[in-house]
Amino acid sequence: MAPTRPGKSQLAKLARAHKPGTRQQTPRKEDYVEIIYELIREKGYAKPVDIAKHLHVRPPTVTGMLDRLHSEQLILHEKYGGITLTAEGENMARAFGERHALLVAFLKLFGVEETTAQKDTEGLEHYIDSRTLDLLARFVKYVNLNPPWWSQFRKQAKT
Repeated sequence: MAPTRPGKSQLAKLARAHKPGTRQQTPRKEDYVEIIYELIREKGYAKPVDIAKHLHVRPPTVTGMLDRLHSEQLILHEKYGGITLTAEGENMARAFGERHALLVAFLKLFGVEETTAQKDTEGLEHYIDSRTLDLLARFVKYVNLNPPWWSQFRKQAKT
């Protein structure tokens, strides 16, 4: 039996999906800004050792990224001192946090456990299009405003 080949239209769709976007930030850079923001919120400060611990990387890796974030004016970092976000870095971190929370809320609507929703969100959040996020936000809001509708949908989906 000959292998089934996707049609040209499917191949074209795949090619478009894999085309690099015009993203300003890399997923790793986003992770650093997000972790720094959360460390400051929870502890009042962020130190390279804490960043390394939370991102599961070695301290020299953190140092390299901190230099990069500093050169891009996203953080202020004094050698052997604490790290603070610039206004631009803080705005970016807040946007990342909102995006993260939205995706977690969306997944939890479908009964995904918190731990799994957090892990899955890490895979989704860096690559999802802003228009898709807007639509998801509208959907989550609609579900929260219409619990009877969502309950009926969930019952229907189980059958």
